[in-house]
Amino acid sequence: MRVVYEFSNFRVDPVMRQLSSGGAAMPLTAKAFETLLVLLSNRGELVSKGDLLDAVWHDTAVEENNLTQQIATLRRAFGERAGEHKFIVTVPGRGYSFVAPVNEVELTGAEIVTIETTDSSITLDVFGDFLPTLRNRFDTGVGFGSAIAAAYIAIVCFVGLSPILLGGPVVSNSRPTYAVLTFRSSTEDTALGTGIRDTLRARLGSVEDVEVRPNRSLPSSDDVLIAGKELNADVVLTGSVQRVDERVRVVVEMVDINRERLVWANTFDQNRAEYFELQDAIAKEALRAIAAPRS
Repeated sequence: MRVVYEFSNFRVDPVMRQLSSGGAAMPLTAKAFETLLVLLSNRGELVSKGDLLDAVWHDTAVEENNLTQQIATLRRAFGERAGEHKFIVTVPGRGYSFVAPVNEVELTGAEIVTIETTDSSITLDVFGDFLPTLRNRFDTGVGFGSAIAAAYIAIVCFVGLSPILLGGPVVSNSRPTYAVLTFRSSTEDTALGTGIRDTLRARLGSVEDVEVRPNRSLPSSDDVLIAGKELNADVVLTGSVQRVDERVRVVVEMVDINRERLVWANTFDQNRAEYFELQDAIAKEALRAIAAPRS
């Protein structure tokens, strides 16, 4: 037996970590689902931004725009249009509240768990077929209750490990994590390098399904692969600034840390007086590269 949340035509299963609508599963990132669970647990009440950040990201330091992106993801999943507040209400400067009527439903009947992989699927009738067999082996009471608990834990573990057991790939639903390193430059061009880094971080922070690592600590190495692993980033943006007289050249590189390869690079030339235009041009091309599919 377990409890699920139902509201409108949606169902949220905390154990299976699934949002569904009309019986069809709806994909959500891990952080979006955690955000939804916190709001549902405190439905009808205001949850401050600080409390949400602490609950979803725990001890990890993240910026507020990461939370804003999760809320936007949930609103899209619920089909909320601009100006609608059927499910989540924003209290400006304070936090969020889940306002839709919610029913807690106990699942006591047959529950079908379908495990899908790239090449196959397995359907387990957990409560319809398996538990009656256990009932024949255990007396009712503590023994049978323990058997149910053990069986359910085994099923949940099997769901999580099924891609490995069945030989399929392990696919993560987490958003890619980006880090932007300080651009290498001479002392007199440090301000420009810092400006490019901060502009890139700000633009990346506005992109859905992208998580940006905070600049709370400096990596111990100039090696981009080592720095990316220390920052726990999937992709790192870095580069250099060179200046000759009134001309500035910026080289930008995007490195896939997991595959240890350069996935995009570009060179930008601009007059020294056009710093802001240069920063905007770099950010625009970097975002375009991020949006482009990569093999």
